Amino acid sequence: MEAGGLGAGAGLQPVLDSGFGSRLYSSLVKKLKAQGREAFQDYYRELFGERWDGLAAALAGESDSLPFVASPGSEPYFMDSASVFAASALDLPEEGRILDACAAPGGKTLVLASRLEPTRARLVANELSADRRRRLAAVLDSRLSPALRARVELSGRDAASLCRRMPSSFAAILLDAPCSSERHVLADPTALSAWKASRIRSLAQRQWSLLSSAFLMLEPGGCLVYSTCALSPAENDAVVERLIRKEGGELAIEALADPRSEATLHGIRFLPDRAGGAGPMYVCKMRRVPGPGRAQAV
Repeated sequence: MEAGGLGAGAGLQPVLDSGFGSRLYSSLVKKLKAQGREAFQDYYRELFGERWDGLAAALAGESDSLPFVASPGSEPYFMDSASVFAASALDLPEEGRILDACAAPGGKTLVLASRLEPTRARLVANELSADRRRRLAAVLDSRLSPALRARVELSGRDAASLCRRMPSSFAAILLDAPCSSERHVLADPTALSAWKASRIRSLAQRQWSLLSSAFLMLEPGGCLVYSTCALSPAENDAVVERLIRKEGGELAIEALADPRSEATLHGIRFLPDRAGGAGPMYVCKMRRVPGPGRAQAV
């Protein structure tokens, strides 16, 4: 520490010792440690304000589920219409490899596979969990034609570190990242009673690891779609913003639109109270472009 200067601890201590600083610190700690239904409601009411009660009711209601058929004559897979939008937003190449980085339970993988037909591209459906990967395989085996199923390869790697083995290896990547999934939390009393705000912070860090790795696995010119079913901007725009700051001019955000959606800083979101039951779903579309410069919107 330089003479006359203050270290980080020394500068912070007077604030913590003051009445205001002590109350602020206690409030932050209390919010992070708070658990259960009341803590959940307080957190999202602070985030959404007067809108929260109506949104919470919509989250507890019926979703805009539709029967998606990946191959003619195959068994339908019921999924949220916003999930179909997210997988459909990915631009597929004429040839090369496509990665579904966190593929289970398989709905978005089916959407991607159903779009392979006019191309010569192949799809890698990656899922780290062996249990979830088995269920993913069952979904694909039962709902894809033999010709399409042969073009989908299963993988069990951790997508957050896969970039070390496979840099610049995929022409298109869908990252539907693990997230808070508040709609499911509300429907599960056990999950709701265990809910903590600190989980959002942990998930956002995992999402960052996955997104930064996915970007490094993308070929120059390739398309990447990042999606979650989370409500908090900490798991959505904030994760994308971190990537923009890291990658600079190699990353271009591309515009998305749907009449049911709401614009966010870097993408769009579907919230069930204003999207006919669809969502929650956050979707951001980006492209890896070579050359210096600043990250830009297209």
